Amino acid sequence: MKKTFLFVLMTFFMSCGTLSAQLDYIFMLDNGGSLDKSEYLVMRRGAIKLMEQLIACNPENRVAVVQYGTGIFDNDTGVYKPLIYIESDFTNDFFTAQNFERRLDFGDYFQQSMGLVGDALDGIPNPDIISPQKTLNSLQQTRVVVFTDAERASTGLNSYLVNPAFAANYGSYEAFANVMDFKINRGIRFTVIHANTNNDAILAAASIASPNGSYTGPLETVAQDPSNGHARSYFNRTNGFHMMAGETNYWKDLAETICVSSDRNIDFLYEPGQCIHATSDLQGYYHLPAGITLKELKLDLINLQTGAVYPVNAYPVLSGNFFTFNFVTYSFDDALSAGSTGPHKFRLTMIDSYGNVAYSWNKYPYFDFDIDMSCQTPLNARSSVEEKFITLTPNPTHGLFKAILNKEITSGTLEVSDMTGNTVFNKIVRGEKEIEIDLTARKEGVYMVRVTTDKNEIYSEKVIKK
Repeated sequence: MKKTFLFVLMTFFMSCGTLSAQLDYIFMLDNGGSLDKSEYLVMRRGAIKLMEQLIACNPENRVAVVQYGTGIFDNDTGVYKPLIYIESDFTNDFFTAQNFERRLDFGDYFQQSMGLVGDALDGIPNPDIISPQKTLNSLQQTRVVVFTDAERASTGLNSYLVNPAFAANYGSYEAFANVMDFKINRGIRFTVIHANTNNDAILAAASIASPNGSYTGPLETVAQDPSNGHARSYFNRTNGFHMMAGETNYWKDLAETICVSSDRNIDFLYEPGQCIHATSDLQGYYHLPAGITLKELKLDLINLQTGAVYPVNAYPVLSGNFFTFNFVTYSFDDALSAGSTGPHKFRLTMIDSYGNVAYSWNKYPYFDFDIDMSCQTPLNARSSVEEKFITLTPNPTHGLFKAILNKEITSGTLEVSDMTGNTVFNKIVRGEKEIEIDLTARKEGVYMVRVTTDKNEIYSEKVIKK
């Protein structure tokens, strides 16, 4: 009778939606000297955006940030050796996970750093783990996500993806021994996000990566590597960690390759404004299994300096599974009344008819925050004569409209994308003031028109296709 009950119970839960695996992710962040302060901040933003997507993929997923280098940041002692700094133990609390800053500098010895991580997982004290947090207590399947710009082996930069003692031995087990230990003995997979164009570096980084990716290019084949013969989870960044126009879905798409998500999820896109008065509408899609209905969509504002959570006074307008939050003058009263200042992010919560909860963060990849509350100008105080860079007319449109650029740019790109981030129109701009766009064949909805100048300045407006 008891077994029958358990079988029926499991059948019920499976009918309510796909059960997804819970994973622990170790984020390895390169702190080597080839990353200056500004480049580090861009890499940090990418890591946080990916964390957001992984925690949204499954609220039971946990992350731990481990930074590696050969010396302490802003403290050059002249003594360089592999060091790691563990920010915290595994957590699914986003505020804890994203609350880190650069700790190390000078060089990067990736293989030795993984040896130190192995000690942390095994609870072995090691003086080269220089953070207050000395151990990592993994309770679930574990994955490693590497952010690096490292060379395969460069003596001048103290930059090594392989073990320096065996750097001359291409494809040797010894050069990749610590990674092989993680793959073979611990059953841990690697995803590598690599900002480097050197061919030897690419071959080594791709070799470190594990399966379940789309990379099928050349790599150093290491004997006994269980990843041999499979496409690798390797992502090369030729432009560094900066997101370019057209990469709105980059971190979301990457997360989907390394996370087993449930069939309950929400996805929203919001283009940040610097202040409250510059807020735009927030729009996205939700997805639920057949037979399950939406109970509530709730929007909160999270203070990135304190972790305080403030409800946003706005209700979604639904059209099928598409939703829009339209902000008004009192939408942010709770945060304003509490005197909250500084950068904030939106967090969207979905509750379905069975009481299941899913979360989502803004997938827009170009900013560290969604709203800056330091300039608390109310919505209705926005200047009515403020000139926009782009004017769209007519808007709404049945399909044909013009994008009028109110300032001349020497060169750039114009791109139109739907609210899922798919590009539906693009054009090189060379001094034009007006660009004709045709969305006649596209479905009704909201589209983003974005202009990126040759100085990497980004301007955008929304157009409604009727």
